Amino acid sequence: MSNAIDISGLSCAYGENTVLKDISFSVKSGGLFIIIGPNGSGKTSLLKTISGNLKIDEGAIKIFGRNINDFSRKSLARSIALVPQNVPTDFPFTVKELVLMGRSPYLGILGLPEKEDFEIAEQSLAFTGAEHLSLRKLDQLSGGERQLVFIARAVCQQTGIILLDEPTASLDLSHQINIMDLMEKLVEMKGLTVVMVSHDINLAAMYSDTLLLLKSGNIISIGKPETVLTYKVLEEVYGCKILVDESPLGKVPRLTPVPRKYFDVNNKLIDKR
Repeated sequence: MSNAIDISGLSCAYGENTVLKDISFSVKSGGLFIIIGPNGSGKTSLLKTISGNLKIDEGAIKIFGRNINDFSRKSLARSIALVPQNVPTDFPFTVKELVLMGRSPYLGILGLPEKEDFEIAEQSLAFTGAEHLSLRKLDQLSGGERQLVFIARAVCQQTGIILLDEPTASLDLSHQINIMDLMEKLVEMKGLTVVMVSHDINLAAMYSDTLLLLKSGNIISIGKPETVLTYKVLEEVYGCKILVDESPLGKVPRLTPVPRKYFDVNNKLIDKR
């Protein structure tokens, strides 16, 4: 299987603050690749470099075998769609109009959509299950509905790669599962490569094909969830006690953070069952 993304020796900074340090890894085409790590580990910065929104100081990024610097903004937008962490609510547009904006990389000089563009927008709304929202304004939607709409816009963009920055943040359990099921659907039915950042490690363990664990701009571990999510590595990275066992759903790691009250004065776990 070919790679959708190849990153080698990547370093970047905000001013004098280095946020990524000599990062190298590849993302295979057609899978769900999830980036995890504590706050300030460089997760969002990594997405920004892949999307072309953060300057690379050293190293290289290839998108489907082509150096990212060889893309124009418009041609890169035909390969990569980005769903940001904080989706705006003050757009004076209907959902259908917003989703149609995903067609902008394909429009001519006048920027006027044609019949095919409208059809693709409608198909994207239907695929994501958001067609019932098409005539509503963004400020009339819940957080989960807004996230769904911005994913529909990314689908409408018809790229091979979709990047998402914490798409399940601040959503209730039902919306979290709905979004993650949709990520799997994008991979399985459309053959897309989905790269997302998540703070919910249990969700990441259940859904990811590959996990990338970052800390302080460095790669700590990369691979299948069961190889990345070990208690020794996680306790070192997150700085707290964590139990790791097998989920009752199958051979998937399950994490349980352990509060201080469950330890005795000798720092040994108390069985309170």
